[in-house]
Amino acid sequence: MRFIKYLFFFIFLLNLFNFLSASEIEILEDIPGNGPEIINHSKVAVHYIGTLEDGTEFDSSFKRNEPFLFQIGVRQVIPGWELGLIGMKVGGKRTIKIPPNLAYGDSGAGGVIPPNSTLIFNIDVLKVEPPLYKIINPYELKSMDQDDINIIDIRLKKEWKKTGVIKNSNKITAFDEKGNFLESFLKKFNKFADLDIKIIFVSSEGDISSILANGFVEQLGYRNIFSLEGGIKEWKKYGYELK
Repeated sequence: MRFIKYLFFFIFLLNLFNFLSASEIEILEDIPGNGPEIINHSKVAVHYIGTLEDGTEFDSSFKRNEPFLFQIGVRQVIPGWELGLIGMKVGGKRTIKIPPNLAYGDSGAGGVIPPNSTLIFNIDVLKVEPPLYKIINPYELKSMDQDDINIIDIRLKKEWKKTGVIKNSNKITAFDEKGNFLESFLKKFNKFADLDIKIIFVSSEGDISSILANGFVEQLGYRNIFSLEGGIKEWKKYGYELK
């Protein structure tokens, strides 16, 4: 059973290590909310209306009277949503304009969205749940009992050599230079099989470690996973030592 979970996790991560740019998303209207904020890997409930540029409506959760539930950052929605909802809060409303390359591209969708369509979405945020893993900043990590934690630096070997690593780190590379997840990572990770063990993943800037942390809690059932905020770059800003 553990092997099957690891295999699924491996396939799952292969599809996530592609970072997007929000520069092409246009926010047409933004009414701030005052509740919990959407961050990467938040679980979200929204109502929405989707239209083409000419105003033709192609979908509405309001008409179905059924909020849409999904998790940010795991490709459950089109890339334009992944980018356009970050920073929204419960009670907020936002209208976003998404170009074809961050929507359905030259394929279109469902016979109702033509190829190469720019889409307009009116989105109301109803509920936001934070990710199950925890974000920890360098000061908090420095203050933790080192005997109670397992720091795993997931960067490349050349990065370890260039900057050094946090004291007592376990060095296990998770992704190659092209962003491919390494199956060898899971084999070396076997000694941390206890689902309640406290693990802090460390990457260069914190983004990659958060992807890995989310996978471990969502796909493998780990319950005490952290990602170092800002990664090694932020650790150095704090002036903390690297070995």
